[in-house]
Amino acid sequence: MKTKTLVSLMCMVFPGAVLAVPMTVVTPKALSGPITNPGTGIASFHQGFDQHLTRVQYPDTGIEYERFYWSEVEPVEGQYNFALVDDAFRFAANHQPAMNVGLRFMVLDGPESGSKIPEWLIKKGVKGVWTPDRKTFAPDLDDPIFLEYSRRLLNAFGKRYDGNENLAYIDIGMVGSWGEWHNSNFPSMTPLEKRYTPAQLEKYVSMHFAAFPKTPKIMLIAGGDNLASAARRGAGWRADCLGDWRNFSATWNLMEDDYPPRLEAAQKAWSGFNDAWKHAPISFEICGHMNEWKTVQHYTLEEVQRTFDWAEEQHASTINLKSSEVPIIYRGIVDKALTKLGYRFRLASLSHDSFISRGTTLTLNSQWANDGIAPIYLKYDVSYRLVNDANKVIAQGKTSDDIRSWLPGERTTRYHLPLPVTLANGQYYIEVAMLDSKGTARINLANEGKQSDGWYRISKVRAQ
Repeated sequence: MKTKTLVSLMCMVFPGAVLAVPMTVVTPKALSGPITNPGTGIASFHQGFDQHLTRVQYPDTGIEYERFYWSEVEPVEGQYNFALVDDAFRFAANHQPAMNVGLRFMVLDGPESGSKIPEWLIKKGVKGVWTPDRKTFAPDLDDPIFLEYSRRLLNAFGKRYDGNENLAYIDIGMVGSWGEWHNSNFPSMTPLEKRYTPAQLEKYVSMHFAAFPKTPKIMLIAGGDNLASAARRGAGWRADCLGDWRNFSATWNLMEDDYPPRLEAAQKAWSGFNDAWKHAPISFEICGHMNEWKTVQHYTLEEVQRTFDWAEEQHASTINLKSSEVPIIYRGIVDKALTKLGYRFRLASLSHDSFISRGTTLTLNSQWANDGIAPIYLKYDVSYRLVNDANKVIAQGKTSDDIRSWLPGERTTRYHLPLPVTLANGQYYIEVAMLDSKGTARINLANEGKQSDGWYRISKVRAQ
């Protein structure tokens, strides 16, 4: 951290004389490598699958991504298994640093998996089709009974979790296999886009917005017309099988032949679609596992780099690598991406009076940078404090800045920290942090100077 005192920066002008007011300007040293923050970066998938992976094998994670079948979360009518979701939040909170959580609810898996809606709901006479072997029931998504109980399910979980400051987003699911808005793994069934109209499927988009009005939402890229509609309502979007260059075919791939036309169609349907990332997250899940990219697909470094470059171009906040080991040969590409994914806040400079007096205010002029590719989507408070040599907090306050509006780039802010009338003469330290509603420092800055409690010591000042 560089510190300098500028006597000539500001002056107080009096008749016949000029009185210089010394100013201190600091430029905290920046960090260059990956940092881990809630709701951004690489995902932990279903509590890490294999929690024994080391940081050499898998990057540190900022989000716990979990999805649940209806039969799991409401096995008995009206009796909701909140414990499953509570456990996800508990797991995320116990991670160091603490993670946020992403959730999706699902009603279908594969033909061989068995039914994923509860038996009690099927017995109510929900319309639908059984697989030829009578093993798996696929509900009719436009059946009035199914629609009503879908609303009840989402409303129950929304009542408990909407607005939870650690819920990064709700993934708009409930439609198709794994809630992924397709049924391509059911060859005996009519494809979703031919079976239902956009208006029929829009009911599920509306349900999620009604049940989780405060929580950021994301919508699968395969949603067709409903993708643009969800984005217009305020949702971000996600895509599965990121990195498919030849996973399904040697002549067709998702990266070049599927994603681009879908995104172009959404932008054509709603002119604001390409700016959806400014208001809600963009999230990806890779195709297969990265070990398979090396041993089965034999992806070159150039192909892997193109994959992550494309995700960055879309302003991605999270990428789900499915908690499976990242080959060393690709790790440098992943770590480089981690310095850009989502938000990355850095205090570029701070200026303030070099001397303060009791009962006045300390004006803090700061320049912040978001060196990432997206904003943050949950609220945290930028807070400053004054501490003495014994690390006792003498003054503390939070700014009115809404960091959710801090898009990539720089911005200048000013805050007036009130000082106590009992302030004793001597030297004090200025520290900054981004706090959650409980007053806990949650956001890692791309700066040196972090203290054990998560605050950053950035400057000093003298009271006289």
